[in-house]
Amino acid sequence: MTASNVIASASHPTTNKVISKYILERINTNSKVLDFGAGRGYMSQEIGSFFTKSNKNPRHHLFACEIDTENFEYADVDCLQISTDSKIPFEDNTFDLIYSIEVLEHTPRPYDFLDEAYKKLKKGGWLIFSVPNILHFQSRLKFLLSGYGEMFGPLSSDIKNAGRICGHIMPLNYGHFNYGLKKSGFEIIEYAIDRRKKGAIVPALLFYPFLKFSSFLVSEKTKNNDIELWKENKEVIKKMNSIDLLSSRSCIMLARK
Repeated sequence: MTASNVIASASHPTTNKVISKYILERINTNSKVLDFGAGRGYMSQEIGSFFTKSNKNPRHHLFACEIDTENFEYADVDCLQISTDSKIPFEDNTFDLIYSIEVLEHTPRPYDFLDEAYKKLKKGGWLIFSVPNILHFQSRLKFLLSGYGEMFGPLSSDIKNAGRICGHIMPLNYGHFNYGLKKSGFEIIEYAIDRRKKGAIVPALLFYPFLKFSSFLVSEKTKNNDIELWKENKEVIKKMNSIDLLSSRSCIMLARK
């Protein structure tokens, strides 16, 4: 494809590059893939080109859904209209992989989406999604000083602003998504980063000993109060103050059914 017909993306180029890599590592020419919250269709075009280059018809392997389907520009696949209820309009056990890029922070029912994705995936299928990482150090500092984390400022209830940053209504972090994925039934859950924010990594490194000590205190308190809860969360507690979460721009989750 030429530069003139590449569909513009609303997501950061590095985020797109990382997620595209993870998607392509997990699909083959016979896979069925869903782009949930496809936007204008940038990633649909990226993944569609994989099937096209393999002499496959993208329309038979790649499917898209979006609230505002009129903005979807990739003509080689169909885009179904969805609402804000997180429902996925396909039969259960349909897809080998579902991805959603910078979408769940806009939705009022992200846990319902995780349940839906689990049902729509085949056994062994993958869910990949990204949201703004509210746990990087710069975001934590902004929340301390202003009450608003990075990428989660004052909100707008006007429907025309739903897709903008002021439409970021669900500031969930790694711990919440790890919980939601496990609750939905996913067995393999991984965390990945896109790019490290310079404004976050330097202070994170400076404060790292204090943050590790804080994690230790949380772990010990949880262990003393509820040993079963501690066993379930001990690795999550460690991760919450890891360098990856303290510095990454996005929270990228990969989960296998």
